[in-house]
Amino acid sequence: MFRYIIIFISNLLAIYECGVGLLQICGIYSSRHARFILTGSFDNPGPYGGLIAILLAVLGVFVMQNKSGGKWSVKALVILSSVSCALCIIVLPATMSRAAWFALGVTALVFGLKELSLADWIRKHKAVATIATITMLIVMTGVFFMKKDSAIGRLHIWHMELRAITEKPLTGHGKGSVLGVYGDTQAEYFAEKERPEIITKVAGCPEYAFNEYLKIGIEYGIPAMVGVIIVLILLIAILLKLRSSLAYGLITFCVFAFFSYPLEAIHIKSDAENDWDSIRYLSSMELYEDAVEEYAPLCDALNGNYRFLYDYGYALYKCGRHRESIVVLKEGAAMSSDPMFYNIIGRNYEAMGLYQEAESAYLHAHYMVPQRLYPLTLLMRMHIRLGNNSEALRYGTMILGKHINERNRTMLRLKADAKHCVDSLSLIKW
Repeated sequence: MFRYIIIFISNLLAIYECGVGLLQICGIYSSRHARFILTGSFDNPGPYGGLIAILLAVLGVFVMQNKSGGKWSVKALVILSSVSCALCIIVLPATMSRAAWFALGVTALVFGLKELSLADWIRKHKAVATIATITMLIVMTGVFFMKKDSAIGRLHIWHMELRAITEKPLTGHGKGSVLGVYGDTQAEYFAEKERPEIITKVAGCPEYAFNEYLKIGIEYGIPAMVGVIIVLILLIAILLKLRSSLAYGLITFCVFAFFSYPLEAIHIKSDAENDWDSIRYLSSMELYEDAVEEYAPLCDALNGNYRFLYDYGYALYKCGRHRESIVVLKEGAAMSSDPMFYNIIGRNYEAMGLYQEAESAYLHAHYMVPQRLYPLTLLMRMHIRLGNNSEALRYGTMILGKHINERNRTMLRLKADAKHCVDSLSLIKW
């Protein structure tokens, strides 16, 4: 009875999410992301695609296992599940979630081997199986090159996370540390030596780990990561033995979790976050004194929210409360991979006349995301003000050597500013 209740709830969820997705595709209902038409009830199409894939696996297997009939209630549930599967099949391709497609493909393979005697069929039809395998590899290659930079970027993220794990392999860096550790690890990586352009081009400041297992490894160490994997394998084995369709949903989830962030996709705002949202306009209106006054009572409740800490730290900086700003921003930087924390920390130090500390902060921001021009611009401008023309010229030349997105007006402006400074400094030097 319990499994039928789960299947019924899965159907309700599938119908609701697919309904929302179809309305978004038709332009009737707006998505929750400015860049994407389709997000379902999520903020991004990636996790949405993952959920659709999981529901399709659970309901699809249920239909396959119960297609021969049974009680009228089971037949009704099979019909309902078939409708839900059809909706999922319509919506899933539109999510453009490669992780969801791959996870569902792995699940389909396991189902074929377990339930459909696929292994025997392969042995009897080796030629067809070979052609199918080659075709699949070609398709996977095409999917990779469909978003080449994104795929290379994902591989780079995993590389940085593995480096971070090796720093504290047994104990981990602590809960909530993954993004802060990632930013520091990436800064160290690029500071060591010059890296290929293909890597610097895709290096960014991710908001998620894009691998739940590596996230556990960073925060709690390798033993915890291995322990979680073993538990999941055992649970899947038990569910497969029971011939539960939930096993295939769990397989889909586990594969998807290797490429995405399903455990972080759902976030319910607290009262403090709602209060913060209602007063954020103060900073946008440059009413920083009022913003600081309103932000201060929220600190205890939102001390784990790096976005809030950035807003609060920046407002403190604009109010000239530099030491307080540095403390708040360093707390946020420990939870974020965004170099803007270090840019503002550097500006605080510069305002206090601590130029060596400012340069260190700016350089750290630069190495965190080498393609960004702002940290180098801050370094160039600081050295101009200090009269260090040779250093200013060096940083200005570095800016001019960067490849930028020609459609990004901010980067075009910063590069034009650097060219003006370099030209002026070159004339002075000459």
